[in-house]
Amino acid sequence: MESRVGPGHSSRTPSAGPRRVRAAILSLALGGAAALGSYAALGHLEVGPDEQVAQASNASLAVRAAQLNAMEADLQAALAKDLPKLPPIPKYPKVKIPRVPAPQIITVSYVQDVEYKKDKKKKDKYKKKHHEDKKKDEDKKKDEDKKGGKP
Repeated sequence: MESRVGPGHSSRTPSAGPRRVRAAILSLALGGAAALGSYAALGHLEVGPDEQVAQASNASLAVRAAQLNAMEADLQAALAKDLPKLPPIPKYPKVKIPRVPAPQIITVSYVQDVEYKKDKKKKDKYKKKHHEDKKKDEDKKKDEDKKGGKP
C-alpha cells in the first residue's frame, strides 16, 4: 500500500501531548490575569459603609422643606389661574390646485409588408423622391461616361 503523504511530510499525526500543555499554560495565564484584575478592582472600590457622609442637621432640612412648600404653593396658584386665550386662527382662501392630465401612452407597432393608410402618402412621396434622385444619379453617370470617352 502506497503512502498518501507527500515528500517531506510525516505520515504520523502529531501527539496530543504538546497541545494539552499549551492549553493548560494558556488557561492558567488567563485565570491569573482574571484574579489579579478582580483583586485590583475590589481594592479600589472600598466596599463597605461610607464614613464620610455628612449628617444633615434638622435646621437645614426644615429650611429646605419650607422652600419646597413655597414653590408648591406658587405652582398651585399658577394652575388655578385661567390661561390666556389663544389668538384666532387666520383664515386664508382655499388654494385651487390645477389638474394635470394623465400622460398619454402611445404605442407604435409595425408589421412587415403592411401599409398603413396614414403612412401611404408619406411612403409614396418618399418613393417618388427616391426614384427621382436615382434617375439623376444615373444621368450624371451617363454624362461623365460620354465626357470621359468611355464607350
